[in-house]
Amino acid sequence: MAYDIPPAYDIPSLETVRSTPPLRGALPGARLPYALEHGEGHRFDLGRALVTVIARPEDTGGAFWAAWVLGGRDVATPCISHADPQFLYVTEGRLQLRLAGATRILVPGDSATIPAGSPAALRLLSHRTRFLAVLGGTSTFGLVPALGLATERRMYDLHAADVSAARAGELAARFGIAVHELPDVDAAAAEAITEPAAPPSLATALPAEAQPYVLEAGEGEHLESLDQLNTFLARARHTGGSFFAVHTSGGRSPYIPRHFHRLHTENFLCLQGRILLHAGGQEIALHPGDFLHAPAGTIHSFSFAAHHTQMLGILTTEVFEPFFDWMNRPTDAPVHQEIGDRAFPAEAFGRVQAELDVEVVGPPPGV
Repeated sequence: MAYDIPPAYDIPSLETVRSTPPLRGALPGARLPYALEHGEGHRFDLGRALVTVIARPEDTGGAFWAAWVLGGRDVATPCISHADPQFLYVTEGRLQLRLAGATRILVPGDSATIPAGSPAALRLLSHRTRFLAVLGGTSTFGLVPALGLATERRMYDLHAADVSAARAGELAARFGIAVHELPDVDAAAAEAITEPAAPPSLATALPAEAQPYVLEAGEGEHLESLDQLNTFLARARHTGGSFFAVHTSGGRSPYIPRHFHRLHTENFLCLQGRILLHAGGQEIALHPGDFLHAPAGTIHSFSFAAHHTQMLGILTTEVFEPFFDWMNRPTDAPVHQEIGDRAFPAEAFGRVQAELDVEVVGPPPGV
């Protein structure tokens, strides 16, 4: 399947976005709001891996693209580097990652941030390994439809032939991907690896500058407020300003005031529990694996509708990053605490409204 990069992205006006309800179950082809249930998106067979694209460059105005990768045991990639920064988040199985001169095994909840130009190699170690890949920019996306075969299936083909290394290498350079020489590590050897090599392969806190790193589940830069825990998994400085990633966990919580942004896009991925999102005048429930894209101009609000809810937020560009620092306080706690902390930080929110990209348009839905 050929993929031609659009000569220009369709970026509707803020007024158009504000009046457009989210498209459900499909990619819009323009920077408009949409929602996908887990398993929906554009799907491609790449050997014994299924790649489900949930955001293309044309859906995000060229800001980023994102896909689920689901594959079987011993599916592997060569050692490659991308022209775009990458963020990986594992939700099922085990993923072996060779990065920054060390080998790590990632399990559900672990993440990896890989700056542009950093070589990395992947191997899936379980019969059902799934991870989310988010890449800033646009240059690398075309490899997926060029190398893969469009499919209606939602599970990888157990008996498919491996992707041709020659074909992959031939196409890679066209899409900003460089192939590097790296001795292979087989699955048997990977089983014996329990500890990482020296940093920067493993981090318990975020590095001060852009470099490859891995975070185990529960690690990152923790901030707390309103009985919720917001954890930076990647700041904008780690992705060249393309995006940042925040993990949010907490119990049931009410809707926040309805608002929109002029300069940045918010993307909501439910990891556990249930999230209610009010976007474009509609209420949409997100269950684990469901995704909602709210580009600039989308009037929205959200609440946690189940205990022990977890959400991954991908925000682009970096303009809204200070919101989390101003509205929360640092903590060493790796999980949210139910201490009845419901006092809204009104003074901090006044600063947010005055200095950051947020415009409140009304009270929380239903109020």
